[in-house]
Amino acid sequence: MFSLAWRAAARGRQGAVSAVLGVAALLAGVAATAPASAQQAEATELLCGMRTGEATATLRVPAGSDPLAASSAKVGEGFELRAVALRDAAGGDRVGQVVVTVLDREGTGPAVVLSQSRWPAAAHEVLDSHAAWRPSLSGWQRAYTAGLGRELAWGCALVRQGAAPEGWDRVDATGDSAHQALPQASVARPGASAAEVRLAWMGDVMLADGPGRLIARGRDPFGSVMGAMKGADLRIANLECVIATGGKRADKPWTFRAHPRVLDVLRRHVDVVSLANNHSGDFGPEAFAQMLGRLQQAGLPYFGGGTDLRSAHRPAIIERQGLRIALLGYDEMFPRRFEAGPDSPGVAWADEEQVVADIRAARAQADVVIPFMHWGQEHSETSHARQHALARLMIRAGADAVVGTHPHVRQDTEIIDGKPVIYSLGNFVFDGFSDADNNTGSILWMTVSAAGVRDWRLQAVHIDPSGSPHP
Repeated sequence: MFSLAWRAAARGRQGAVSAVLGVAALLAGVAATAPASAQQAEATELLCGMRTGEATATLRVPAGSDPLAASSAKVGEGFELRAVALRDAAGGDRVGQVVVTVLDREGTGPAVVLSQSRWPAAAHEVLDSHAAWRPSLSGWQRAYTAGLGRELAWGCALVRQGAAPEGWDRVDATGDSAHQALPQASVARPGASAAEVRLAWMGDVMLADGPGRLIARGRDPFGSVMGAMKGADLRIANLECVIATGGKRADKPWTFRAHPRVLDVLRRHVDVVSLANNHSGDFGPEAFAQMLGRLQQAGLPYFGGGTDLRSAHRPAIIERQGLRIALLGYDEMFPRRFEAGPDSPGVAWADEEQVVADIRAARAQADVVIPFMHWGQEHSETSHARQHALARLMIRAGADAVVGTHPHVRQDTEIIDGKPVIYSLGNFVFDGFSDADNNTGSILWMTVSAAGVRDWRLQAVHIDPSGSPHP
């Protein structure tokens, strides 16, 4: 009886072992026949994109085990981004920890560490080749160096090994809010005026150097085009200089300071000016503050700059025929030290979160909202990815149009959600250029109502050697 019982128990154990082996074999067979992509799904790597001005670079970093073996990419005049993607402690080729270091490598001296960031990777989204690129691990980060006078924008994401999400090689460096469904807010407010207002936009107006000498001799650099602009209800220009008598010249290749005598000519032909550009601070905060006071005394409204950060971001709201038009100005061109501080004068910088908040606040106060941008690559007739992304962000935040200057040439135009974006009007009153494209600018004619932009067109102007435009 014992022998029979023992043999039965042994047969039971053998059956259990066989069953276990059978299941293992079945699982092994399933694994062996699974698609290769499923077997590799756990393998991840780091993908980073970076931009400074027009220069961009990308970096792909596989999972590794040596924290001293950083991958790196250089971008622009002297930025370097180093990244380490350490394997997950559980093994395999999954990234478990990421360390990113940003350096300023200007000149031949030792590199200066500008920032260092760390992320555990386990809980973060992993992108594949079917996804749209976004820096889902880090968001967009920014590092500024006074040595280079520039800012590096960079962001990183985890991806499946070998994946290339759509658009990852086109670095626009626009914040994550650009991917959110922002409200379309360009609907006329109840009780808004039914009037139509004709706007005339000018590009960069620089009243130092040649144009300043003309004014000192009693001549008017605007004279030849003002007849063509008589039909405008509101004339808007970017003031590409500081109007002051004092201050300390900035250490940069080109600085523009105009004598206060130019204000009478400017006020005669322009109704409101943007100060958001890379020359407003050429002679420091003292000269900038002096210009603010002189503009106020002259009764000439301004926007895109102010006595502190909040006032620099405050719109100029101009009323014509009962229609309230909010104008906002933003600079994207360095040096960023010209930016206003919490308690110091300067210009408004194009930080995405602040731009969106400004546009939404302006919509509550005005019928029409239009940002005037200082952006783009100098001498490039084509707008770049950063401009495109920022324009979409502003339109979806509620802007009725976007107008730009800075490249010293005219750039392309685009319609976004039915609203116009004019990337660059080029020069308007400006001397010192010999090429025809630099000496060709535009007057942007635009009709607006409480429903937004009704129509728009560009009228070319030619700029003579003295810096004066002609129709």
